[in-house]
Amino acid sequence: MDEYQINQLIKGLLRHSQGYRRVKPSANKSYVKRLTQRDRELMECFRNQPWK
Repeated sequence: MDEYQINQLIKGLLRHSQGYRRVKPSANKSYVKRLTQRDRELMECFRNQPWK
């Protein structure tokens, strides 16, 4: 194998493995889910139910 074929092989393997790599979350991404008014109302309705 010459250098060109080796480089092509490496590029192909890297391209193939991209789908299996873990994507790092962005630094500015918010992890806290913001509750809407409807979500808060539903939580209030079902907060102290006897079937829990």
